Amino acid sequence: KEGTIAEPVCTPEQIVVPDEQDYAVLDLTEPDLAEPQSGFIADIGWQRFLPVLRPLALACAHDSGVCAMAPNSAHRRARALRGPTATQTACLCRVARGVGFTSSDLANYHVERVAMVTAPKRSASFVATVVRTTDAQSLHVLSDGNVELILGVCLDYFDGTRVCALDDRTVAMYYALYLNALQQDLQCLAYAYRPLRLPPNVEWLFDSSSKVPARVELRVDDEDESQDQVVDDEFGSVDLPAHLTQAARLAQLRAKPQVTDTSGDVDYSPDMLTHLATEENLLRDAVTEQIFLGLITFTYEPKTDVCDFIEDLDIAGIRFVYFSASGGRQSKSFADRLGLETDWNTCILLSSADGAQDIGYVEDHDIKARLPRGIHNIREHLRDVDDIPLQVSLFAECTPSATREMIEIFQENGEVVCCMGSALAANTLTFAVCDLAVGVEPIPHFNRAKDVLLDHENDGSMSTPGALVTQYALGAALTCIPCPLFLQHDTSLYTLMQVVSEARWMVGCMQQAGLLLLLACVSLALVNLIAAWCLLPALPGFMAMWVLWIAVPVLSATLLFVPHDESIMSTMPLKNHAHVSDMSRFSVYAVIRMAPVVALTLVVYTSALQSMLPLSPPLHSSSTFSRLDWLHLTQDQQWALLGAQTYAMVAFVFHAICVSSTMMQRTRTLVEFVPVRNKVWVCGSFACLALTFAFAALLLAFGRVRVDRVPWYTYAVAFAGPLVLLPLQEFCKMHDKKRWTRFQKLAKL
Repeated sequence: KEGTIAEPVCTPEQIVVPDEQDYAVLDLTEPDLAEPQSGFIADIGWQRFLPVLRPLALACAHDSGVCAMAPNSAHRRARALRGPTATQTACLCRVARGVGFTSSDLANYHVERVAMVTAPKRSASFVATVVRTTDAQSLHVLSDGNVELILGVCLDYFDGTRVCALDDRTVAMYYALYLNALQQDLQCLAYAYRPLRLPPNVEWLFDSSSKVPARVELRVDDEDESQDQVVDDEFGSVDLPAHLTQAARLAQLRAKPQVTDTSGDVDYSPDMLTHLATEENLLRDAVTEQIFLGLITFTYEPKTDVCDFIEDLDIAGIRFVYFSASGGRQSKSFADRLGLETDWNTCILLSSADGAQDIGYVEDHDIKARLPRGIHNIREHLRDVDDIPLQVSLFAECTPSATREMIEIFQENGEVVCCMGSALAANTLTFAVCDLAVGVEPIPHFNRAKDVLLDHENDGSMSTPGALVTQYALGAALTCIPCPLFLQHDTSLYTLMQVVSEARWMVGCMQQAGLLLLLACVSLALVNLIAAWCLLPALPGFMAMWVLWIAVPVLSATLLFVPHDESIMSTMPLKNHAHVSDMSRFSVYAVIRMAPVVALTLVVYTSALQSMLPLSPPLHSSSTFSRLDWLHLTQDQQWALLGAQTYAMVAFVFHAICVSSTMMQRTRTLVEFVPVRNKVWVCGSFACLALTFAFAALLLAFGRVRVDRVPWYTYAVAFAGPLVLLPLQEFCKMHDKKRWTRFQKLAKL
């Protein structure tokens, strides 16, 4: 979700500080870009926590540098975290500024060394910064990082007035808070502090000139991996890991060499420093015995217009589905921020149960609902139980393969799937499976790559900022090969809504244009077929070519310029397998709409032919045309036949124009949508009719055709045809509208 539907960086949400035997949770306000110096804590009376906030804010200040940039910019030092608390890009400047720190205050501190502290068997870390004050020449260790590791190296905590022992109950309280935050899809950073008193002239132990963070690995005894301890308090019981118990932390302290200096002014005697010998050993020892300061929780906030975008998708009949790799509770927490339903029957886990370690569904309503568990059970559930998996908007514990298979299930059930994902994630196969894919640039122009690099010389290697940015762009281009659309980081998602609106309008126009072209072809074929049944010559090839290659295609093309329908984005679309489900009904519509065109054209043809043939028998005679040998006509009879066919061609084109005027919209009547709103159709129809008349005039002018013999009722039938055609067209549209309205109501339910 990072960088696609959520901001690419975490936003600080709460500060948790010790408050005597308890803790206080301070809610942070939304950052004000216009006034970055404005208050940052929403709670009334938060100033009473300033004594404990100051050291925590000092650590934030050194972490962010109290820059003068916008509060939301991603510029936090990237020397930081690995593992589950990946908040290294979150800006904490507002915390430091809110307490009162400025860039000039940081000038009183000099960073001696930065260390990345890790622990074996745990994919977590924290950062320890050793700073020296310029006045008193004292050293301080400021640490921030993984909550569990920070708690493991702390023996005390500071509540604003005094330093208290960090006993098992207090550790369990913060550990439970940390676990609950993870369940709520929050990221956490813990902060700790330690004054570091060293004898004079030991600066050689710290390599201040190195810009590369030191790597320090904590030593964890095997006994720390023993059984967890259950701690009970007023909040309930907490399974406290064995290495976080007070006994385990004190055991590590006793295992360290004790201070032999009798002055009491230093933490390390010269003998101990000689024993430690290296910078790594000193830093490993210095990051222990710290004082716990508090926590800061972070959250990935949805992008500015994402929630409104999802609501508008729902109105448009497009269901937003979020596939999350996180657990059910974490996924529901973020889905709730998106505005998705997170109550009963709203989340399905696509992972398979793997024994006792698996949690599975934890909510009572999910368990009672008997939702399918695992992607392999989805098809069986759809076949034997219900279609809930096709209706929910949240899938949790998803792997890439499970996501692709679920997309295929959607497609099997008639859904058109558009996938939107990060261009820097391994989404190529998922993009390829979908009907439409949209790649999203997760970070602004991939500039974040410049921040996470170490300061190496520009040697053309991957560690060169420019080279890595180029490789990010290349990777994104390769990932998005199956994507016809690619969105920049700052492109609004409403761009997709505009694309969908244009696509719906274009598809609707193309359907109506194709339908007109198809009906005209079939109608002209029926005219020739019925004429052959009546022993009449069919229309000549050049007339059929004029109608089918010029006149009707021009009329169909004009339907592509119908003005936009204002209700197009509140219309529920059809399923991908439901387009021909009512073929019999649409066949009846086609017969009703085009049968009069065929009949009127034949009437004009026969009446004109009967009147133009020289010395023709009366019209009521059944053998009027059967006695003629159409292959051995006289010259006058041939001109009469050509004139009648010309009249039939003009009548067909004229009636086709009348039919096209009713095909601007599928269900809207001529009163609701006046055809003259389509200026292109007006011009195209006039041009088509004018050219047809001109073509007919040329045929009649250079031949011996007795136009004066054509009776008045032939013209009446031709030009009065709209009086029959238009009511029948409107009748079909009204009947179709009733069925369409019923479908819309059912689909919205």
